[in-house]
Amino acid sequence: MVRQRQTTTKSDLRNALSKLLLQQPFESITIRQLTETAGINRGTFYLHYVDKYDMFEQMKMDMMQELDSLFVEGSPVKVNFLNVLTTIKENYDFIYALSQSCCSDFRKLVRSFTLHALDDTPHSKEHIISDFQVPYKFGLEIFIATIESVIVTWLESGAKEEPIEIATIILSVCDFASWN
Repeated sequence: MVRQRQTTTKSDLRNALSKLLLQQPFESITIRQLTETAGINRGTFYLHYVDKYDMFEQMKMDMMQELDSLFVEGSPVKVNFLNVLTTIKENYDFIYALSQSCCSDFRKLVRSFTLHALDDTPHSKEHIISDFQVPYKFGLEIFIATIESVIVTWLESGAKEEPIEIATIILSVCDFASWN
């Protein structure tokens, strides 16, 4: 029973943060606003977090860990991207709010996530060099910038397209069929 309440409390706070981030900058959000919007008391907030910065970082890291965990080594790249994009769509409010927050460099998060995904993809360096026909460091930047741009554009337009459509767009940048 306690686990259920803790999960609900954190979820309520994440929803409250998402809502408030769309209304005002993170710096002006108070613990009082967060707890009132979440429907919890301040004491409950402090059972989970030191302050709003700790909450923000924990929530951001939890989301990144969840997205990272969806990349399963040995699975087709398209399946991995589809899993990630589905989770992004399911958590749209929070991820969109994160992307709009001045306190979060969302593009850095996407970059970090993409680099991690490439680390788990066999022969990715060779494929990037081959697909882009430029030195690796430049091909990598082209690859990452493309993924960042597609995901950010999708989020900013309301994530109306289905994850399979976005995965197909991302994966069409390179011949991913040959990556597995």
